Amino acid sequence: MTYEITYNGKKLSVTPKEFALLGLFLRHPNQVFTREQLIMTLWGYDADTEDRTVDSHVRNLREKLRQAGFPIEKHLQTV
Repeated sequence: MTYEITYNGKKLSVTPKEFALLGLFLRHPNQVFTREQLIMTLWGYDADTEDRTVDSHVRNLREKLRQAGFPIEKHLQTV
């Protein structure tokens, strides 16, 4: 299953987790999230998810948005 989002007329296919990440980031602009917070929010308390899984989903989402021309570096930063 994938979701389709559009930026500047360009359609992007994103996974359900990428879609959930994007939604979370859009609902909470200028908020810093730890990997643990992202895991708890998107996978749940009992999830057996590694930090690197989160990194992978964020990296993939960034790349898809970058390819569509979205200035991702201005809006999504790793601290």
